[in-house]
Amino acid sequence: MLSSFGGDSLGGKRLAAGLRDRPHSVRLAEAGSGNDAMRKKRRKIWDWGRCFAALAAFLIGLALWSAPSVTAAREHRVRAGQSLARIARRYRVSVQDLRAANRLRSANLRPGQVLRIPDPGELFVRRGETLSHVARRANVSVSELRRANRLRRGRALQVGQRLVVPGFQRSEPRDYGEPEVPGRITIQRRDQRETLQLVDSEGRVVEASLAPLGRMMRRLDDDPLRMPHPRLALLLARLSDHFGGRTIQVVSGFREAGGYTRETSRHTRGRALDLRIRGVANRAIWERCRRFDHAGCGYYPRSTFVHVDARLVRTQWVDWSRPGRRARYGTLRGPARRAQRRRMARPRRQGDIPLTIEIIRADGSVTTFEDSAAVDEGHDDDAEEGSEHERRRQAYPLPRSMPRPGTVF
Repeated sequence: MLSSFGGDSLGGKRLAAGLRDRPHSVRLAEAGSGNDAMRKKRRKIWDWGRCFAALAAFLIGLALWSAPSVTAAREHRVRAGQSLARIARRYRVSVQDLRAANRLRSANLRPGQVLRIPDPGELFVRRGETLSHVARRANVSVSELRRANRLRRGRALQVGQRLVVPGFQRSEPRDYGEPEVPGRITIQRRDQRETLQLVDSEGRVVEASLAPLGRMMRRLDDDPLRMPHPRLALLLARLSDHFGGRTIQVVSGFREAGGYTRETSRHTRGRALDLRIRGVANRAIWERCRRFDHAGCGYYPRSTFVHVDARLVRTQWVDWSRPGRRARYGTLRGPARRAQRRRMARPRRQGDIPLTIEIIRADGSVTTFEDSAAVDEGHDDDAEEGSEHERRRQAYPLPRSMPRPGTVF
């Protein structure tokens, strides 16, 4: 059966005759109108694409402009009269590192010149140095330095090349959000997990929560229960609130004297805790802790925890030793030699773990607890940077154990 538009049908012949009789200009106009419609459609799609691209570029630029710049805080614009040594002294870096970081051939500076300030823990290769020279300057082994910077054997170093000390971790400001309930912590010890209200809404330590906290600080499950220091509970609550109530992981709580743990260690008195906080860099924990007054904070770049404790004098230190090894104290730049000073600048105080706190009991009564030199344990094996005033307190008699559960503080 032939189509109605087939070759021999009447309709097909009429259609062919009609097309032949139409002028050539009309046929060209109709073809051109189809092309114009297609071009308009393509132009419309192109215009929409350009609009979306411009909007995306604007949003990206707005985000970059509004986001805090980390590198901007580590730059310095030279003013008239400033020298390289003066700038290095201001930022507590060496003149050689400052010069190598900016690849300066001379110490001459011009006003308006922008200098890059090395971060703590960064090393810059100086002229004529090899990897062994840099490792000796950082007081680390060549293999550790090569592994930390992923350097191939036999690869030559460039003047001004940036290297990082093993274990260095940059801490960037970050907003961790507000906790669901202030003063409430979630603490984890291996497969055990507890949620404790350590501090109430009025800033008082909850006595009923100290016993569960002591259980989570035990080394072994069958160890006798000992009560942690109430000021340590306050410190843990403050840290948890700052980091949005994230889970605190216990690395080491109560410890017996022996090995590198002295009898005067705060770990033997329930004043100290080695911890991690899930989703938070150890450097960030230490940076926050060392801003509390009357607290001790230790950073271990080559380990996996941060030491925090409640004490009478604000103390900070950096220990570059590996787990189970003798302490190697230093600064954020690396381990210090015995003849070198290892003092670090203290950040501005942003909080306090007061020596006198209030403790609320189960019956609703409130008692006042006052920490003093007579109950402080003096020098800690983890705190080598304590002040002379604190070291003099070692002569005071030390308690052999913390109060038992139910003891009134």
